[in-house]
Parts: sequence; structure tokens; C-alpha cells
Amino acid sequence: MAAVQFAGSPQSEPALEVPREPPPEQSNGFRCLSARLCALRPEDNNSARTEIHLLFDQLISENYSECGGVAPEAVSTLLVQACRLVPLNQNHLVSKVSQLIHHLLNRLQVIVCI
Repeated sequence: MAAVQFAGSPQSEPALEVPREPPPEQSNGFRCLSARLCALRPEDNNSARTEIHLLFDQLISENYSECGGVAPEAVSTLLVQACRLVPLNQNHLVSKVSQLIHHLLNRLQVIVCI
């Protein structure tokens, strides 16, 4: 556990121990982010666009090399929902969802059947 001492506290007092949570499993991170994305509904306002943008960034930055296995169906569901949420007139989000698709398909080696 890490010890934290506050500025101005006397040196003779013991440092406070701040518990740290263990890092979540990567597949749980994916599931959590996927659930948040799937809970969103298509809206064309700044708040919704910001939330979508942040979720895409988090999904792209996940470390999938340590992932305990994400089901291809879960990836497909996430990507379908991501595409539904992005208004086509929002070029930056269209670019971001394209980046997410490329990233997930390459990292997780998911095969898409059309």
C-alpha cells in the first residue's frame, strides 16, 4: 500500500495509508465500456457527442493484448451500436468510429462476415 503524507502535517505522525484498488481485468474494462456505449441512444447534441467521443477514446486505448478474451459477438454488437450512434454529418466522430473499427478488428482478430 502507498503511504501519503499531507503537507504541513508533523513528521512524527505516521503517514496515512491510502488503499489502492487492483487494476480491473481488461475484459471487464471492455464489458463496462461496451455496456455504457450500448446504453446510449442516438442524440445529436453536444453532450451526447462528447460522451460518444470519450467512450471511443477509452475503447481505443484499452490494452487488448492482456485481455482475457472478448467474444466476437460482443465486438460485433459494440461496433453495430457505435455506427448507429454516430451522425454521418459529424466528420470527426465518423473518423473516430472508423478508427475504433480498425483497432478492434485488428487487435482482437475478429473476422467480420457480411
